[in-house]
Amino acid sequence: MLESRINTKNLSFAYKSKQIINNVNLNVAAGQVLVILGPNGIGKSTLLNCLSGVLTKYQGEILINRQVLKSLSIKDLSHQLALVSQGVNIKSSLTLFDYLLLGRSSFHSIFDQPDDHDKEVVTKVIDQIGLKDYSAVSLQSMSGGQRQLAIIGRALAQEPKILIMDEPTSALDYRNQTVVLKLIKKLSEKGISIVMSTHDPNQAQMIGDSVGLLIDNQTYRQGPVSDILNDEYLTELYGTPITSTYNESLNRKIFGIGMG
Repeated sequence: MLESRINTKNLSFAYKSKQIINNVNLNVAAGQVLVILGPNGIGKSTLLNCLSGVLTKYQGEILINRQVLKSLSIKDLSHQLALVSQGVNIKSSLTLFDYLLLGRSSFHSIFDQPDDHDKEVVTKVIDQIGLKDYSAVSLQSMSGGQRQLAIIGRALAQEPKILIMDEPTSALDYRNQTVVLKLIKKLSEKGISIVMSTHDPNQAQMIGDSVGLLIDNQTYRQGPVSDILNDEYLTELYGTPITSTYNESLNRKIFGIGMG
């Protein structure tokens, strides 16, 4: 049985008396990819911000590697979990290498300088995200897709066991979406547990082990991709007809909006 990395028990969050998420019970094992699906504004970011410790005034319980999240210090949490937030737009003159070194800051005091191990970790991460030739390049000179990979790389420099990713492909073209999705799959194969949100069920079909549906700010439904990704559930989720067809060349279903 795979080691459990994230569990929630009746996780709920309200803002100014409005219920955003309600009684979410989720589980993510080592090396699994959980894809959270839902329309815009349904609470995906709220859920991920609770899981990553950004939001703390929630009800229920969150366990990170079997430890209560609220019992962990910021430093301890950063060594177990990293967050890739939505809509981050880095405009920095730092080189890629120096930007990723910032991800090592929690391992040192404020006055310490990066050591050889930090530099070794960053070098490996740069190779992992496919930007080996851009180590000394300024972030300002990079494309949007490359900067998104840099943001993921900074999170990976923390050497986390868990990666929380809020719509990591939302601002990318199809080519760069594919690059990021392939990277996510490779990271899971190395044992990193990943929770990512998206509004696109096709991404869940491509890389997910399990899927969580956030429905009407009240209902959370999680299960294997084969059980959860169907026309009935997705039509309920998005409030519009969703139909799927099987694509033999891709060996998977393709979901689209029904126009009938």
